[in-house]
Amino acid sequence: MASVLPRGRLGKTRLLALTALFASIHGLSSAVPGPWGPPEVARSFVIFVESIEGIALGPLAGFLSSSIGCVLGRILRPREEGFLLSVSFGMGEAFAALVAGSMFKKRWFLALAAYSAMLLAFLADPLTRSAGIPLWALWNTFAALLLIPPTRLAVKKAMGERGGAKRLGAAVCMVTFVSTEADMLFRIFLLVPMRFYLLYPIPIEFLPAVFVVGALVTPIEAALSTLVAAVLAVPALKAISKSTEWPVT
Repeated sequence: MASVLPRGRLGKTRLLALTALFASIHGLSSAVPGPWGPPEVARSFVIFVESIEGIALGPLAGFLSSSIGCVLGRILRPREEGFLLSVSFGMGEAFAALVAGSMFKKRWFLALAAYSAMLLAFLADPLTRSAGIPLWALWNTFAALLLIPPTRLAVKKAMGERGGAKRLGAAVCMVTFVSTEADMLFRIFLLVPMRFYLLYPIPIEFLPAVFVVGALVTPIEAALSTLVAAVLAVPALKAISKSTEWPVT
């Protein structure tokens, strides 16, 4: 079996071209609404792109590509909440790519630190308790946090086996779950600790309902994105590895 793991380095011109390609795919995917939940909670088809984007491009180029794609997606399909607010929440996509890319680098502990800090900020916020936000609704967010160390271990083993497509596929699926949840956690961080709920505005008494709906929709998104990654990620990375090392940054 041909190796699906990295080889060769990428020149600046080809790096820019690859970043632009992923940014375009990200933008187009972001413009397609997800049919698996109400538009106020459900994310777009970008959940199928953001993790692979981060893994292939790395944390730096992946973050840049996702940021550009996030803006492009809001231009192609304007959101009801307005451009600036939708882009602010959409930066969760860039954070997801950053986390995914970091898991394949030695910077994975930074992803763990950022994830933990945002979750702790939410848990420590007095609004979380006073508004009656149910913590059980974040069960998948807690699960993703606990999964970060074993995910890094799976990635390390996959990268150590030069022909290990099966191990790589399992590692990519784990990274996809973690990064998809990181996207949602970033949005939760903005909504509650950063008080972005006031900008919609969302009445405080409605916040628990938002999280209950999210508890139903987010696991569906995580499962779908992981399934797509299981099917597409390894072939995509194998194609990239024919000409360059990944993550490229």
